[in-house]
Amino acid sequence: MKKSTILFILLSCNSTPTVAELQLTLSPSLLYFDYTEFSTSDQILNREHGGLPGVTTKLSYSINPDWLISVYSSYYKGTVKYTGQTQKGIPHITTTRTGLFRLGGRVEKNIFKNIHLFIGTQIHEWERDIQDNNVIGIYEIYKWFEHSIGISTEIFFSKEALLNIEASYLATTNGTIDVDLSRVDFGSARLDLGNDSGLNLNLSWKRARENGFYYGLSLFFESRNFGRTNTKKTQGGSRMVFVTEPRSEMRNRGATLNTGYYF
Repeated sequence: MKKSTILFILLSCNSTPTVAELQLTLSPSLLYFDYTEFSTSDQILNREHGGLPGVTTKLSYSINPDWLISVYSSYYKGTVKYTGQTQKGIPHITTTRTGLFRLGGRVEKNIFKNIHLFIGTQIHEWERDIQDNNVIGIYEIYKWFEHSIGISTEIFFSKEALLNIEASYLATTNGTIDVDLSRVDFGSARLDLGNDSGLNLNLSWKRARENGFYYGLSLFFESRNFGRTNTKKTQGGSRMVFVTEPRSEMRNRGATLNTGYYF
């Protein structure tokens, strides 16, 4: 099974009376996936959008009150709507089976009172299976690295409850797309995904309990851009064709219900 996508949890605690060294969070999540491809003249070629259920996990370790390191993962899977056109420009509607997986880590540093600077790196995998619907579908796997730098700040309502606001800049690198056209016996090809940038915004509320348990809610928005790929000839089929993926944009948003424990 291919795995795939998004996670954010507030876990910085430098202004609380004590600092828990280890924190584990498990969060059911709902992602609204929104992806659009554009022609070279910036006309919309197709759009895929819809809700994807998932789960996110995060493990964080406080080195001291000023430094925090974290590893995290997320996985979303479901079916979204596809609205686009065939190669001949004929309007076409179908569905896409979608799986999103990510695995990454980041380091945070308290720089002033409740303000934190962080950097991170993660790897993404997107399984994209456009379904047959009177037109032969296509199966693709996107993979890319994503590097982030950002800042977060905390607003304390009490010793137990706080609000966190976070913003970060994203840079995608070393992306690839594996295109499988075996349904029409045209073989397959690996394309180089165009590097570009993006933005991530998070708003999180958290409330801690005396027994080490905490819970909360996070709302997030992610914006990513991908450049047009190179053009390659397929291999391994009865007929070879040239394939190219257009410029695209990903605009995801969602919510996570956060539950966790301080050790």
